[in-house]
Amino acid sequence: MQTTGRSATVSYPSPTVTGGAAPVSVVCTPPSGSSFPTGNNTATCTATDAMQRTDRCTFTVSVQAVPLLGATRFVAFGDSITEGKLADGNTTPTPYPAGLRQMLASRYTTQTFTVFGEGGGGETTSGGVQRLPGVLTADNPEVLLLFEGVNDLPFGNSATISAMVNNLQTMIQQARGRNVQVMLATLLPEIEGAQRAGAAPLIVPANDQIRALASSQGVPLVDLYQAFRGQESTLLGFDGLHPSPQGYQVITQTFFDAVRGRFEVAPTSTLTHLASPPAAWRGE
Repeated sequence: MQTTGRSATVSYPSPTVTGGAAPVSVVCTPPSGSSFPTGNNTATCTATDAMQRTDRCTFTVSVQAVPLLGATRFVAFGDSITEGKLADGNTTPTPYPAGLRQMLASRYTTQTFTVFGEGGGGETTSGGVQRLPGVLTADNPEVLLLFEGVNDLPFGNSATISAMVNNLQTMIQQARGRNVQVMLATLLPEIEGAQRAGAAPLIVPANDQIRALASSQGVPLVDLYQAFRGQESTLLGFDGLHPSPQGYQVITQTFFDAVRGRFEVAPTSTLTHLASPPAAWRGE
């Protein structure tokens, strides 16, 4: 049984009455069909027979608040990290889009979620601009999780940052043109000197501009950089670019926290337990 708000309307059967001098009347408080607030509630039923003898029973109605999310269809759009690639070229068993769907389903148990994983290995933001419209048409999401840009910066050329940011802005506008809400992620840190960490010197200034873009466009920022900062040796693989399995867990958790903070709405209430009324009167 579910309803909006923080209470639930609960109907329950009358207690079974045995013995007594007929007719026997039963009055329950609160009556069946009443609204019960969240938590444990006690109901009492009193039986009165023709000789004005009474007996009563009590039982418990438990109502639990169930959270809801204001969106159920997501597209995770990005490059090989959105695909879930590890430093050795294999794919993590749970890429962040799949992990996010699991976390959403675990918290919002009355809803069904779709999180499309639309990662394109090696893709730059200019490639994303070309690919995104088709993805939005095919997947028809409510929310775009946009995490892309590191492949624009592999050779340490700072002039590439502005083009990357312009392309991210174009993708935000592409999504908004279809009434899709956007959440924009910062780039992960890299381990300088590692095999594939050519963008390391540009990550901080690039993220500064990504944060400024999120602010100017009024879109929520998912700060993956901050979530990884200081833990690079554990959360990144040996290539200095792709996350470790633990790193993917952090990405998943960070996106989940951001989505929850943005889209969680007032809970519904659900009846979780109703102790059936026992015999209310057993007198002779």
